Amino acid sequence: MYMAVGSRVSLSEYFSACFDGECELVDGALRPKPMGTRDHSRVQGRIYSALLRFEQAGKGEAFVELSLRLDETVLIPDIVFTRPGQIPDQYNVFDTPPLLCVEVISPSQSFGDLYNKCLGYLRWGVSYCWIVDPIKRVGWQLGPDEVPHERSAQDFLEAGEIKIPLSVA
Repeated sequence: MYMAVGSRVSLSEYFSACFDGECELVDGALRPKPMGTRDHSRVQGRIYSALLRFEQAGKGEAFVELSLRLDETVLIPDIVFTRPGQIPDQYNVFDTPPLLCVEVISPSQSFGDLYNKCLGYLRWGVSYCWIVDPIKRVGWQLGPDEVPHERSAQDFLEAGEIKIPLSVA
C-alpha cells in the first residue's frame, strides 16, 4: 500500500506502509523529509564514521536515518547515537530518547527548521543535538539549555564523552 504525503495515518499504518519518498509522521500526518544532496550525504557519512570509535568504545551505537518514536510522532534524524544498552520497541525503532541527534541542513531546510526540530528532541529527553551546515562548514551544538552554541570548522562538537572535530564534516 502506497500513501501520499499529507495523508493521515496511525502508527501501525506508518510502520507497515510504503510512501512516495521518505516521510516523518507529525500529529498523524505524513510530512516529507528532504532528500539529501551530495554535500549532505558526504557530511552525514563523515560524522557517522567519526562516531564509530565511540561505538567501539561501548558508549552507545551510531545509526543513520533511524526513526525515533516520540509518542504518536515519528521523526528521522540524519544520525542518532544511542545510550549504552538502549533497546528498540516493537517497531524496531527507538521510543526512548537517545544521547544525541544530528541534523545536517539540506538546501530546502533552514537553520530555524532544524533548530525547532532539535528543540522537540531535547524536550523529549535527548541530551544533545548537533546541527551542521555542509555548505558554510559551521555547526551548532545544543544541550539541555536549548541554546545553540555555534562551532566553526576549527572547533569540536561535543555530546558528553563524545567529542569530534567539526573539520571531519
